[in-house]
Amino acid sequence: MQLHTKFLPEVMKDNDVVYFLHLEGIIDSVDEFAILEVTKVPKGYHFRLVPSAPKYTNAIVEELLRFHTMLNIRLDMSKSIKSSGGTIVFDISIE
Repeated sequence: MQLHTKFLPEVMKDNDVVYFLHLEGIIDSVDEFAILEVTKVPKGYHFRLVPSAPKYTNAIVEELLRFHTMLNIRLDMSKSIKSSGGTIVFDISIE
């Protein structure tokens, strides 16, 4: 998986580092050629995930939902996955 970041601090909290490592592992387990863009926004993180092929979209969404439910993290997911060519967009608030 390719990971692109914007505006992330040089020194991150341990919990954030562990979260990103787990997220990378989950995405890699479904689609090792996916591209993930993470942008730090004032109230959280904005994610844009592009699977390498449309056939991986449903499996990635299922795994993302399972992972975030397990951690009790509210996931604000884009509703336009099909119209955007399989790109998965979601946000996480850190407040």
